[in-house]
Parts: sequence; structure tokens; C-alpha cells
Amino acid sequence: MTQAQALGRWTSWTSGPAVGARSRPVRFLVAAGVVAVWWTLGRPLLDLSPQAFLLLGVPILLVFQMGIHRRPIRTLWVRSGPALRLDAWLVAIWILLSIFPAYATATELAHSQWSRAAEFGVAIVGAFGMAYAIRSMRARTWQQLGLCVLSVGIVGLGPQFVSLLLPHVVHIRTAHPLATAPGPVSSIQIAVEWLLISPVGFVVEEVFFRGGLDTYLHAGEKGFGWPSAVFVSALWGLWHLNVQDLHSARLLTTIASLLVSQVLIGVLLSFWWRKSGNLLLSDTAHGLLEAVRNALLGAGLL
Repeated sequence: MTQAQALGRWTSWTSGPAVGARSRPVRFLVAAGVVAVWWTLGRPLLDLSPQAFLLLGVPILLVFQMGIHRRPIRTLWVRSGPALRLDAWLVAIWILLSIFPAYATATELAHSQWSRAAEFGVAIVGAFGMAYAIRSMRARTWQQLGLCVLSVGIVGLGPQFVSLLLPHVVHIRTAHPLATAPGPVSSIQIAVEWLLISPVGFVVEEVFFRGGLDTYLHAGEKGFGWPSAVFVSALWGLWHLNVQDLHSARLLTTIASLLVSQVLIGVLLSFWWRKSGNLLLSDTAHGLLEAVRNALLGAGLL
């Protein structure tokens, strides 16, 4: 058996009862339980760093996909994608997408930042899934990618840009006279950060909540399936409590804010994942959203 055949057989592993055999309430409970296990292990029990918490999702996702959902691994990236084959184009795209994560991994290792090095290391694995998703794109899905990025960008960044422009439109001076002037926002910085963030999404977080849980919950539903889209997005919002102070007096306000913001964005990401069946759409939009926000924060604009 060749290496490509072995890889294809492993990623095509499937057995057991179909997910449709489980009722919708059971699927909702299972999805909530999987996220609860991840969150409980990572925060109260092990008190992991943000990077280690994120990486904990990798084995949990594998157990969920192969033991509970019983679907091929490749369907996390492309819902109805072809069998994996290590052709020249896939390998070339994988290598290109791995350049920045590999460099970042080596840099973090040189500074003994083990958790960050591991995060960038799994991005190299994620780059393989991303390459597979790119190879599966068609003319229609490229068009959908543009619409996905546009819609998520408007909802996710619209309020921030309005808050930046409003003082200039109505001539209100909001900054303190001694405040440091905001710095420039570099498009190159955004692109590089996206090249680091997006491959990670093909191993954990985006692949977990859209490729895994959303597909599991939406199985057998008629139409778009608003309840499942809102539910998985709410789970995604609560999952973000991993970086919050759980003893803060404003915890309830934080939870409400996370639920509103992540449901608004998450439902859109679920829509494009369901419509296209290709994780490149939701992962690209998610990664660009994070990259632009980080650039704005770094420039002192947020």
C-alpha cells in the first residue's frame, strides 16, 4: 500500500450507525456535551494557556468525528469532497501554505515558547486540509467565497469602522490631546497574519464548530435549519469564555456580548459552509476577520 493510499484509507474511515439515526434533541445534547468536555478540561481542571486550550480541541475533534459522528476526516474540510490523493498540485499548495507556519514554529522554538510553537506546528497540518479544500474549489465556490468574506466583514467589522469614521463625520474630537497617534494598518501584516491564522482553523475551532458540529447538527434538517445554526454559534460564543476572567463582576455582561456577537457571525459562517460544503469559505472569512481586528488593535485604532 502506498503512502497516498494509506492516507486516503485513514481519512475515509467510517462505520457504525448514521448520524441521522439519532434524534435532533440527542444531537443537540451531544454537541453541547462535546464542547462542555473541551471547556471543562481546559479551564477549571487543567487551567491551560490559550494556546494549549486550543490544541486540546484536536484530539477531542478526532474522537468526535470518528467515534460519534462516524464520518471521514476529509468531510470536515470538504463535505462531499473526493478521496484524498497526493497529487503534485495539492503538495505544492500545501508547501506554499506551510512556509509561514513553519517559520513561525522555528522562531517560537528558538525562544522556548513551546505552546505557541505547537500552535504554529499544527498549522502545518492544517495547511494540508486547506490545500485539499483549495483543490476542491470550483468557479461557483470561488464566487461564494467573495460573498462570504463580504458579508462576514460587514457584520463583523462594520460597527468598528463606523465608530472610527463617526467622529470625523460629525467633527467630534474623542481622543485626548496627549494620546498617541494611531499607527498605520499594513495590508502585508494582515495577509501574513491570515496565512498563520487560517491553517489553524483547518485543525481546530473553525473545523470543529463548522466542519464537525454544524454538519452533525444540521443532518436531516429541512431548509436552512435556523435552530441548529443559532445553537452551534451560541456554543462557539460560550467556548470563547476560555480567555475570560470567570470571577469578573462583569461576567454576565461578557457572556451576553459573546453570545450576540458570535451568533451573528457564526450563523453567517454556518450558512456559507452549508451552501458551499467547503471550509475554505468560512475559514477564510473568519481568519481575515481576526487578522484585520488584530491589525487595528496593533495600530491603536480599537
